[in-house]
Amino acid sequence: MKKALQFILAILLSTPVWAQSNPISEANEMYKNGEYEKAIQAYEFVLDTHVEAPEIYFNLGNAYYKTGQISSAILNFERALLFSPDDKDIQYNLELARKHVLDKFEVLPEIFIKRWYSGIRNSFSADLWSYFSILLFLLTLIFACFYLYSNKSGLKKFGFFFAFFAFGLTLLTYSFASEKTDEINIREHAIIISPSVTIKGSPDKSGTELFLLHEGTKVKVIGELQDWRNILLSDGNEGWLKKEDIEMI
Repeated sequence: MKKALQFILAILLSTPVWAQSNPISEANEMYKNGEYEKAIQAYEFVLDTHVEAPEIYFNLGNAYYKTGQISSAILNFERALLFSPDDKDIQYNLELARKHVLDKFEVLPEIFIKRWYSGIRNSFSADLWSYFSILLFLLTLIFACFYLYSNKSGLKKFGFFFAFFAFGLTLLTYSFASEKTDEINIREHAIIISPSVTIKGSPDKSGTELFLLHEGTKVKVIGELQDWRNILLSDGNEGWLKKEDIEMI
């Protein structure tokens, strides 16, 4: 027992002081004190431990923005928005950072139904949609009980109608939660991190040069071949660039 305690004490004494305290609080304090470079290192350290939260990405994005690293700021604001799509502060700071991006594209118009569906789905996070789905499923069971066990025809009709309605909403909110979870786990979009990059018509250095993109531009990765990535822009144009020119959101 004594040896075990000595071993634990030795581990604690060998651990850096800042790792023994709350690293997130340490990073926040560095940011408040204007020590942005140190705050960036501290937030990155937290993320390296596989701890993810919109607040961490948001604060990290702010720290990068304060140091003039726009592409990294946009990258982390986008990541924060994945976890908290309805956060107005994240949306505002992301739009502010995007104003520094040189590349401007017209977004291809979406059909009304798809735009309406996406707008509703992006109103809440995956966790909130999951909670809604569970709550609506419980309501489905309650209304189903009215239909199955009530002796009054009015209550049976009431239970059947609302059980059917609640179950439909359960499936809808579950699909929202599933799609939002996929967005977090299966990242399709990326941010260009190189100052400028020439987009090629094929995954080859000698490929036809199509157009030039600059850091901070958001692209969708639709394919890959070895160290090359096939990207799609919001205006419908596509091409190839090297893997090291982008970082996945």
